[in-house]
Amino acid sequence: MSNATASRKWSRFGINLLVAVGSLIFFFAVSEGIFALSGVKPLALTEDPYFGFASGQPLFLKKKNAAGAEVYETNPVKLTHFNFQSFPAKKAPGTFRIFTLGGSTTYGHPWRDSTSFTGWLRELLADQDSTRHYEVINAGGISYASYRAARLAEELAGYQPDLFVVYNGHNEFLEERTYRAALEIPGWVRNLSSLLDHTRTYSTMRRLAGARKPLAGQTLAAEVDDVLARTIGPSSYKRDDALKARVLEHYEESQKRIGLLARSAGAQVIYITTPSNEKDCSPFKSEATPGLAVDQALRSAALLRAGEALLAFRPAEASEKFDSAAALDPRNAATRYAAGRAALVAGRADAAKAQFRRAIDEDICPLRALTPMHAIELRVARATGGGFVDFEDSLRASVRVRQGYDALGDPDFTDHVHLTVAHYGDIARGVVAEMIRMKLLPAVDSAISARVRALAARRVYARLTPAEEGLGYHNIAKVLNWAGKTEEATRAAMHGLEKDTVSLESIWSSLFVGAELERHGDSRKALPYYRRALRLDSTNSECWRLLGEALVRLGDTTQGEILIEEAIVRDPADLHLREQAGRLAYARRKYEAAVYHLRVVSARNPENTSPRVLLAGSLIALGRPTEAEVELRDILRVNPNEAGAWFGMGFISESRGDIQSAIQNYAQAVRLDPGEVMAQNALARLMGGGR
Repeated sequence: MSNATASRKWSRFGINLLVAVGSLIFFFAVSEGIFALSGVKPLALTEDPYFGFASGQPLFLKKKNAAGAEVYETNPVKLTHFNFQSFPAKKAPGTFRIFTLGGSTTYGHPWRDSTSFTGWLRELLADQDSTRHYEVINAGGISYASYRAARLAEELAGYQPDLFVVYNGHNEFLEERTYRAALEIPGWVRNLSSLLDHTRTYSTMRRLAGARKPLAGQTLAAEVDDVLARTIGPSSYKRDDALKARVLEHYEESQKRIGLLARSAGAQVIYITTPSNEKDCSPFKSEATPGLAVDQALRSAALLRAGEALLAFRPAEASEKFDSAAALDPRNAATRYAAGRAALVAGRADAAKAQFRRAIDEDICPLRALTPMHAIELRVARATGGGFVDFEDSLRASVRVRQGYDALGDPDFTDHVHLTVAHYGDIARGVVAEMIRMKLLPAVDSAISARVRALAARRVYARLTPAEEGLGYHNIAKVLNWAGKTEEATRAAMHGLEKDTVSLESIWSSLFVGAELERHGDSRKALPYYRRALRLDSTNSECWRLLGEALVRLGDTTQGEILIEEAIVRDPADLHLREQAGRLAYARRKYEAAVYHLRVVSARNPENTSPRVLLAGSLIALGRPTEAEVELRDILRVNPNEAGAWFGMGFISESRGDIQSAIQNYAQAVRLDPGEVMAQNALARLMGGGR
């Protein structure tokens, strides 16, 4: 075959291929247009690519208000997670409607909508531009993660929005999720599916083929089902690097989806970065580096102890030891945090910040936005054509001016992620500036801007009473104490007590402060806090118990015992109280009272053998050795290594004249507990021939 013939064949092939590809593109473009005109929405707008959701109720319900006008109001069943909001069902001409999306920061926690950044934004816009009316609706839900915010955006897209303002990132690990099924799908298949989900043609074909199965193969509850609500502290969290990677991937997809939904509704979107408390919030849960050798773990622990001993008077040397400990155990969040705190004391601010960030990223219970999320926000804003407010960067800049370094923490945060009311105002001002840059809001000169800010601040703070401000801190203190972060809980409680000492919520803050003082060995200073709590609520058994125990520690056992007995009257089922009362009665040789309380503990918790030994001892002291022996034998059945029980058996054997058995029992008690002095003395006495 000649070169000319071959060339003609290849030319015809090329033309045919071009026609085929062109026809396919033409068909696809026409079908996209037809489906668009028919109102077909791509799957990317209507479904989460990873998870399905159980059917639930909408956030807003249409109603008629007192004036007879149709409005949307927050669904009553949603008020556990959302603020009450109301807005006209039909947007009036000249109205610019804004929805704020996110979690508890958007909600306004630990306070409410009026002091949230949404509330600030509402006040700022009211005076910034008089040419139109601004409706700012708070759709922030407590514990809401980005994937739930994206699902909510589907609903909000139908309410004539002009702008979505999005503050996400802190709640991505709250709900129990698995991406196991998604991991089994090759990456190129997931990427291709994600790309095709943005087309109406493919979406129509998928819908015609039947229900679309989410990549992860899991259906989430209609409302938030966070892990922490079902556990005692963050105990159920485990290290899972694969899960973390998928969560970050899903986070980016969800944030993009909000932007696409906004665009589909003819609205704009602004993304805000989410800073965290770095230097004044320890990790929620830490684990050693996977595969860490025992000798490395021991060396790391020894370096931490050495660093702690040096920190007060040789901080530079101490910081080096903390750094060495972190290098040996690099994925231990607590070690990283300790190294950061030491670096701050030593004046190494940049090193401290790096350690704090690593501590957040290695936290086994990640309740703060991870470091990669900052870059994700910027990437998503660019990909969707949205606005971008780098609030984290601006906060760092202001902190740097104030304290000379930019590791974030007190006094800018009320807890691990929530900010002060003033900083909620800073977020709103950042949004206003970005709206001006995006030509969504006219610019004003600096004098007018200053006046607008002053008026907004006056109105916002007028709505925040000292009692309400205190309540916010009291609530934070309860959450932090529940998580086992007693030091941080005490700081929040103190802030709350500065504003409010008379509400019922202040009771727990008083108890937290008192307990922290006692942990530092100052029971006397704790007494006023306990007494204040008791005055506010004499039905609270914890108030009676803590005050009683403090008095016992201070040597006033008579009054302490009375108070603990009062606590039992109010909560007779509390085994801890029963055990405390029994131990006190035993120590004061009030054996009948000891038996009364310790029998309850023994019956309800037979595995706890220590108080049962005291019960047996009380029975022996009362001259009831047969009952005591029954108790002791059962104790040894449950726990054969209970040295106190062997001593009791020895005492009973000796009292019956069975010296050989007594010697054997006393010897067993000493073997199990070489510090058992009474058994040692008894054994020495019997071995010496005396009785």
